[in-house]
Amino acid sequence: MKSFSINYMCTISDKLKLCTCKTEDVEILKHYWVLKKPLENGIFMMGTIMPPANIGEEIENYNIDTLTKQLNDGNCFDKDVMLIHGENYILELHFTCFPELYAENYIVYAFIYKKGKWLETEYDHFGNNLGKIQGGKIVNPFKKLKN
Repeated sequence: MKSFSINYMCTISDKLKLCTCKTEDVEILKHYWVLKKPLENGIFMMGTIMPPANIGEEIENYNIDTLTKQLNDGNCFDKDVMLIHGENYILELHFTCFPELYAENYIVYAFIYKKGKWLETEYDHFGNNLGKIQGGKIVNPFKKLKN
């Protein structure tokens, strides 16, 4: 039963909001989003990839479906704003699931903008050919636990 409650804590809320307010360094936030655009000449980076949290296939699929619907319905931003984005732009959504753990405590979902829609894509840990445009805080990231 414990694994279910842990996984449930990482179930994306259908009330998720992407804050468009100015934030100096979004990467210090527990939950944040970043919009990136493709660059002609990327920067080569090396490093070690920390594995993401294992939340299970069922929760993973639910999260992807929930996020895709909210992004394409346009109701997940805190204001009536349209991101300035174009074909092949990438939107990354970063979540901290288990703040008490050092490793394997996060999940990241990436979406690419193609033909007027956001589609799930593989997250590029290094983003060698992407340049950051905008970012902000994610509010109400997860469903609340039911007692």
